[in-house]
Amino acid sequence: MPKTVVGLIAATLVAAVLGVSGVAQASTPTLAQQVQQGRDRIAAAWQAKDVDAVRAAVTDLAPALAQVRKDVDREAMNPAVALYLGRAEQQRIQLADTLATPQPRSGILDSVSGLVSGLLDSLSGLLSGLLGGGGHDSDDKPTAPAPAAA
Repeated sequence: MPKTVVGLIAATLVAAVLGVSGVAQASTPTLAQQVQQGRDRIAAAWQAKDVDAVRAAVTDLAPALAQVRKDVDREAMNPAVALYLGRAEQQRIQLADTLATPQPRSGILDSVSGLVSGLLDSLSGLLSGLLGGGGHDSDDKPTAPAPAAA
């Protein structure tokens, strides 16, 4: 093959690789922003002791976590992201189920404080991993999040 054709093919491949990585990087801040907004909404509703707002924020977080799951599966993100994501998904489902169960309104938030705290911690770890920080120890191995109290 002439050198010009080889150079053209190489340049095209490099541009394609850079374009794909640019798309992945562009989607991560958007997902991270969605997760951050969900985390902030849950924290604010929790602090205000607003049961309905906590319930809505937990429900609204599901699509963002589903999109992160899709990207984690597609892009084989680092194990720490997958670990925090799995924990956040489980805690979100458990919290949503608990909030959907009829309970005395006055004590419902007291009964889920461990779940809320654990979910907020898992979301913080997930955000750190999505944004390229934390989630690893000095040997660059994923660090497991602490289990949430039920």
